[in-house]
Amino acid sequence: MKTLIASLGQILFPNLCVCCYEYLSQQEESICDLCLFTLPIFELGYQKDNPLARKFWGRLNVEIAFAHLVYKSTTNVKQLLNELKYNGNITLGIEMGKWLGDALLKSKQFTKIDYIIPIPLHPTRQKFRGYNQSELLGQGVSQVMNIPMLTDIVARERYNKTQTKKRRYERYINSQELFRVRIPEQIEGKHILLLDDVITTGSTMESCGEVLLDVNNLTLSLASLAVAT
Repeated sequence: MKTLIASLGQILFPNLCVCCYEYLSQQEESICDLCLFTLPIFELGYQKDNPLARKFWGRLNVEIAFAHLVYKSTTNVKQLLNELKYNGNITLGIEMGKWLGDALLKSKQFTKIDYIIPIPLHPTRQKFRGYNQSELLGQGVSQVMNIPMLTDIVARERYNKTQTKKRRYERYINSQELFRVRIPEQIEGKHILLLDDVITTGSTMESCGEVLLDVNNLTLSLASLAVAT
């Protein structure tokens, strides 16, 4: 009977891969095994002085910088991020966070992280969207790595327009004075992993990272699901 009900549910509400739109098996979640296998891994992320870390040289005092996937408009990574940001796929967001968490454990560089802090959305945007995609990723990372996530430490003070179509300098200007640390004493002397879904120019990470590094004796590392190379 359960098999029959599941089959009827698949007909009425088909469970499709978010990338290729083929039917998923009962063992697959959000993305089929083939699409998952062909995602472009950011292999250089496992090196300490990788291209992502170099983005922040002279800009931000970062201990470790890591991304799991390579973001390009021609790959399924863009489709995954669009599904997460604009189609409200909460399950996918947490699942992608688990992928990232597994990759962070594999790197063996993140054994001394005290807290995960996702890049916050402005309350207006979060109310409109209904969730913060970086928090969803953070939930998955937190579950896999057994590291607590803090969502009330950093506030986004100014509502800035989307960064998607802006050039690098415009993104930098648009990201200035966006963030404020609400409870600095809670993270004094801690190693913080600042988390976002994708890093392009790094302007948002830089702006948020700067206010975190104003906290006494704080060590900062960065991670994202994807990086534009």
